[in-house]
Order: sequence, then C-alpha cells, then structure tokens
Amino acid sequence: MLYFAYSQESRSDERGGAWIEAFDAATGDSRWTTELFRTDEFHYFYHSDSTVVDGDRIILQTKPGVTMLTTDGEVQWTFDNLSRGQQLPDAVTPVVTDNVVVTGTYSTVVDDHQDETIYGIDPATGEERWSVPFPERTSMWQLAGTNDVVYVPFSHDALVALDLATGEERWRWEGTITGTPTVVNDLLLVPLLHQDDDQHTLVALDRGDRSLRWQRSIGPRWSDAGVTVADGLIYHAAAFGLEARRLETGERVWRFGPDEGKRPQGEPQVDLVSTPVVSGDAVYATGWIQRDTMYGHLFVVDAATGAELGRAELGRNEDAGKGTPAVTSDLVFLGSNRGNLHAFGECSFEVAGRCLVG
Repeated sequence: MLYFAYSQESRSDERGGAWIEAFDAATGDSRWTTELFRTDEFHYFYHSDSTVVDGDRIILQTKPGVTMLTTDGEVQWTFDNLSRGQQLPDAVTPVVTDNVVVTGTYSTVVDDHQDETIYGIDPATGEERWSVPFPERTSMWQLAGTNDVVYVPFSHDALVALDLATGEERWRWEGTITGTPTVVNDLLLVPLLHQDDDQHTLVALDRGDRSLRWQRSIGPRWSDAGVTVADGLIYHAAAFGLEARRLETGERVWRFGPDEGKRPQGEPQVDLVSTPVVSGDAVYATGWIQRDTMYGHLFVVDAATGAELGRAELGRNEDAGKGTPAVTSDLVFLGSNRGNLHAFGECSFEVAGRCLVG
C-alpha cells in the first residue's frame, strides 16, 4: 500500500484543505481517502512533508495539529501543537517510537508571543505526556531522535538533547545550525552556516562528549534538505549537485551535477531542498534540466561512483520540489508540484539491471 498526503489552496469556488489517500502500489487504484481539514484561508494550509508510517499507524502534521490514523484511514486522535499559531510550511516530521511521539511548535505565526515548545505525546491516546518550552530560542528545525534521546536544533543558535521519556534536558551545544542533525552510530552530523561568507559546513560531533571529529565545507544548500547515510558514505545535495562523502572523514568521494559555481543550461541540476534516497546500489534524487523552460527529473546515480544510471522526466514545468522518492523493489514513487503522483516501473530507464517506466 502507498500512502500519499496532499493539500490544495482555497479558491473562489472551492474550499482548500488537506487529505491523505491510500493507493494500491501495483495498480494506482485508490483504496481510501481521509480528509484531514478544510479551510477558507488562502495561505498556510500546508500538510508538510511529514508522513510517518509505523506498523499499523500513520502520523503526520497538518494545520489542526499532529494526527494519528490507522492504516485503514481512521483518525485516532489529533494533538494541537500549534495552539493559537499557524504552522509555517517547513518539513516537520514527528519523532515516533513505541512509547512516545515527539513534536514541536515549529516557528508558528501568532498574534501574541508563543514560546517554541517540544511536546511528548502518548501514542495510544494522543494526550500530552510532557512539554518543554524554550522562551529564549526561536526558529526550530525538524527533530531527530534515537531510542532514548530527541535532538532539537534551533536556527543559528543551538542543538539541545532531551530525554525522550521525560523531556528532561541532557545537554546543549552552541552553533550556527541550519538544518536537522542526522544520527549515525556514535556520531551526530550537523549542518552549520558561516555567516561571514554564507557558506554551509557539515560537522561530525561525538554523541557522547560533543567533541569535533571533522568538518567540511559543502557550499550552498537549503536548510530543509537532509543527509542520507549508507555503507559508510554520506549523501547530500549541495551547490545544485549531489555529493557523496566518507562518513569517517567527511572527504568528498564523488559529485554528480554541474561543477561548483557553474549552472550550464541543459545539464542535470539537483534540487537543494531535496533529501536523496539510497536503495541498493543506487541513489535517487530530484532535480531539473533547464532548457527553454524547466523540466523536472528524477535522477538515479551509482551509489559508489556517482555515475548516472538513468533519469525520468516529470514533464514541462513540473517538478518534485521538496518531494522525496519512495523506492520499492519494483517501483519508484514521486509526487510533483502539479498534484500528480508518479510511479516509475519497467521500462522507462534501467537502474542496476532493472528497467523503470513512468
């Protein structure tokens, strides 16, 4: 089964809102649709890139709050983490475990001041277990978590570690953070910004004592983009390309896309807001090719070498924006800015001996 959340602006003849729909992954047939909310507002109606599927439950962020549904589409509860505010359209995936669901306020826009707050929610009832306000902090990025710790990054400010069960603060680390940390074994990969030259740096911190293992300049990127780690390599979008680095040292292994500082027409370019997906021996990333207009693409490259294995065109002036590919053994799924859900299977391009078609 494929679960796909989408939203629509309010129009003169139709109210806006957000929905989640289940599709048969093999055929594309709709199995059920659940309305998440309706609104007459024209802006800030987003559902966010936040869907988490965990066993027989689905958790995602919408304007009314964090919502849990069954995989049959039945809403179990909604927790209002926005209060008087209105969620900004950032990626705000909750941290989901068997014992607690953790979310935050995520830079809500309000008439009166509202502290940034982290909430621990009972996954069975949707009731608040604990909350931690941060009156001195602003602009919280997406959370990252392990079995016992949730990491809370604040833009250009600090990274705070909270106990997952109680919300108690364990430590905080000061830094000009511009994105969500990634937890890999005993490391924290944290994106930073050098404000003097507006260049981004990726640093590896020891999770135990926060000592610096290494740091590398990675050039321009958007803060919503995450990094992916597989088989000792880090994959990330930067400077309109896709790069792979060694986890142990941060040294760059390969780059796919235009040379840094150059954006030639007709060449593959990677969306700076996208997070690459690694499956088997291939890396999947969204981007575009600029010709007389923009043609959105899904690029597939060799995970070890960065050589292009294939590409699929979404269509004229159609792109995936912040969309993240969902990869199975048979199909690759990708949503676009036109409201289309694409399934690529046999045989529009070949990847690692397998044919894919849209």
